[in-house]
Amino acid sequence: MDSIPSAKPSEPAIITEDDDLLVVDKPGGMVCHSAQRAEFTSLADWVREHGVATPRMINRLDRETSGLVVIAKNERAAKILGKQVLRREIAKEYVAICWGEFQDDRGVIEQPIGLAPGAVVFTRREVRADGQACVTEWEVERRLPGFTILRLRPQTGRAHQLRVHLQWLGHPIVGDKIYGPDEKLYLEFIEKGVTDEMLTKLLLPRHALHACRVTLRHPTSQQPVTFAAELPADMRDFIGEHS
Repeated sequence: MDSIPSAKPSEPAIITEDDDLLVVDKPGGMVCHSAQRAEFTSLADWVREHGVATPRMINRLDRETSGLVVIAKNERAAKILGKQVLRREIAKEYVAICWGEFQDDRGVIEQPIGLAPGAVVFTRREVRADGQACVTEWEVERRLPGFTILRLRPQTGRAHQLRVHLQWLGHPIVGDKIYGPDEKLYLEFIEKGVTDEMLTKLLLPRHALHACRVTLRHPTSQQPVTFAAELPADMRDFIGEHS
């Protein structure tokens, strides 16, 4: 793994900053944008307090997903990077801890994703023929008894893409309240928070997905730059306990 310090549980860690970019390692549990629930302080609010009046996030992560978020500090940088996003020139890599042991070492999932009608969680997606095209490359990094650590390289950027694709493959991400053992656990979490009973089913209080690497062309120099963030403590601890 890359040897960059992981973020503190309560606030982001700054990976790099210049006149154009602010790259942070977002902790799991923080939403990217303002939430209706006051206890979920947003990354956007944190960035404003850091001095960036108008945060322009080039990539976004689910609340429970930890890892790298790239923020353009001005409109010019945002437009240049936005074009890179549209041309799929920004390469992203994730680490996930999944249920089950993969037999193959690598593969590609090419399955369209759309909203799941009738789901008890209205944001839930599923693989469906009339969905949006989605492509995920995966590679086994390490096998543990009953679990597999994967490197994931999404070629598209659909909502919940990695989580849906891994569930479809039969290897959902450990700790996933929507795509794990029972989507009703998410509703229970919204009402009660994480309970001991919930942890016996999920094993982790959040899903074990971390955005570990981003490569893009710098908006001013146009040179390729790569940013990396080490696995957070909760994922490292889980791996250590199950090795």
